[in-house]
Amino acid sequence: MTALSRALSRLGKAAALTAGLLAAGTVAGRPDDPEYYRSLRQAPYAPPPVAFGPAWTIAKLGWSVSVLQAAKTVRGRDRKRLVALAAVDAAVYVSFSYAYFRKKSPVLAAAWTATDAVVTAAALPLLARNDRTAAVALLPQAVWLTLATPVAVYQAQANPDPIFGDRLVSR
Repeated sequence: MTALSRALSRLGKAAALTAGLLAAGTVAGRPDDPEYYRSLRQAPYAPPPVAFGPAWTIAKLGWSVSVLQAAKTVRGRDRKRLVALAAVDAAVYVSFSYAYFRKKSPVLAAAWTATDAVVTAAALPLLARNDRTAAVALLPQAVWLTLATPVAVYQAQANPDPIFGDRLVSR
């Protein structure tokens, strides 16, 4: 097998893992009300709604490359930690759409997004210590969450929540 065919094989596996995550997230939380997102007050620094799909796709493709690379190279306690972090990350991603679009909860969405940011931040030093390629692959997700987390927190503070009411809304 040539280097090119190995690289294409790895990219194909990462694309398949990403497609699975995206599909699972869509099934878990397909919006019942497509107007819901547009009805929410947004942060002035929030990207346009059309940016979220491509940004998450790129972030999750990097995550998939990172997970698959680390699965081949990381051993010992760091491997166990990274497996746990990857499982939490995948669960948070897949369930986010349910919490946000089906439950229509900006507070849960902010909590899920912040959790993903913390999980990503915890994984980066473990990856950097063991496999710099895997760490670099996770950077798009870290960068995206650096913007998505404050956007989600703003949204949670600016909009009533059907679960938590408006007690968290800043006036």
